[in-house]
Order: sequence, then structure tokens, then C-alpha cells
Amino acid sequence: MSIATPFLYVLASFVAQDTTSSTSTEAEALMYEVAAAQFSDVNATAMTQFGVQLFLRERGEHPREFGFFLNYASHPQEIFELAIDDVESNTQIRKGFDGKEYWLSQAGEEKQILSGREFTEDRQAIDEGLELSSDLMVLLDLRQLADNNPPTKITTSEDDTRILEGTITRQQQLYTYRIHLDAEQMLPSMVDFILYDDEQQQVQFQRFSTLAYKAYAGRQIPQVLCEFDSNDSKALPQRIYEIHNLSWGPHPPPPIDDKKPSQGQRN
Repeated sequence: MSIATPFLYVLASFVAQDTTSSTSTEAEALMYEVAAAQFSDVNATAMTQFGVQLFLRERGEHPREFGFFLNYASHPQEIFELAIDDVESNTQIRKGFDGKEYWLSQAGEEKQILSGREFTEDRQAIDEGLELSSDLMVLLDLRQLADNNPPTKITTSEDDTRILEGTITRQQQLYTYRIHLDAEQMLPSMVDFILYDDEQQQVQFQRFSTLAYKAYAGRQIPQVLCEFDSNDSKALPQRIYEIHNLSWGPHPPPPIDDKKPSQGQRN
């Protein structure tokens, strides 16, 4: 699916200065309105599994860009699968977690269980994929956030941006989340995840800026996600994800065997 330009760097994030606040009841009510706005089909159901093609542009000392497929299920147990093309060997590599074991397979070879010390980096990469998939589940199905982790307060900035704030268990730690709603808009423009220590000092910040919403099978889904590690308005995103070919539902997405990302890996 054609999506917006991958160079949509968002420079408009800022540190909001609170001007008003409201009760947890009002915050919960607004959260359900936001979740309802995400449904373009009134018959859409809860998302427990999804399959998605992503194209990633990663900044840093060694910038790279590549396409890959993800399949993810959160219930009844967490299951993850990633497929990516190895351009050097001209084969597709698949790796994942089946709820019990980490595994790896390549075309024409049997699935290999990644249980030894020599596979530590492979397991870490799969864990990072699980964390990304869990975050995507939150961003793609805000109703689950409303049901399971409702916000406790709303603050409104001077430019009338409303910010819903609550907590969520993420990466086995309790994070504060903040959902930014631009004036007169019901779909988030940004979602922050903030980790504080016991003294309420910020130790980690992650922001997803959500761009170019479009209907995918009954849901309004951002076609581009920009990931930041700072709320500095001058910061550029660390990563830009383009969302393609999303399938979701309570039923498993199609298998990703033999699929090819639209763009090959380029280091």
C-alpha cells in the first residue's frame, strides 16, 4: 500500500505547560471517545493478533533502512514471528518466539531452537521485536488501553492540546503513558511512554508520533510512526516506521512464508 513520504520528520513536539486538569472520570470518558474514533467500522472487534509489513528507516552512527514482516499475538499467549530478506544469500530468514522457545529458520532448513549461549544476540533481537509488537498493539487498539489501563487525568496545554495520562506495565516495569490530542482532534498525534525511578526522576522517555491516519479493515491506523527518545522539539526521530498491508483480528493473520518485503535491506 502506498503511504506518505518516509521523510516526514516531526519537529512540532514540545514540552506542554499544563493550564487545566480534570478528574479521572472525565479522563476515562474521553479515552473511550478516542478509542471509538479509531473504529471506522462499528462492527470492528478487539485486536488480539496482527500481521503487518513494516519499512524501517533507522538513524544513528550506522543508519540503515529495510523492510520486514511481523506476526504477533498477545492472547492466549504471546507469540511473535519476524521475516526478513538476507540480500547477501538471497534467502528469507524467519525468527520468533512460539510462547515457549526462541527459534530461527532459513529457506530449505529445519527450524533451529535458539537455546545456547551463542544465540544470546538472536534472543535479544527477538525480545526487541516482541517489545515493538506490544507497543504497536497499544497504538493500534486504543480500546484495550481504555479497558485495561484507563487514564487517571487530563491536562490541557496553552494551545488546547489535551493530554491523557495513566500507567501501563511495559517491559515488566510500570510506565506512565501520555496520549496527546491536538485541538479539536480525537485521534492521537503523539503517545509517550515515560519510566520514573523510586524518587520520581525520569530515567527513560520514548515518544511515538502518529502520522497520516487511514482506514485499515475497520480501524483508523497511522501509516507512519516516528520514534523519539526525547521530547526536545528540535530532535529528529531515531526511527521511522512505515506501516503497510496490515491484517488484524481475533483470528490469526495469514502466514508470512514466501512473502517479500517491498524494499530490500540496505546498510
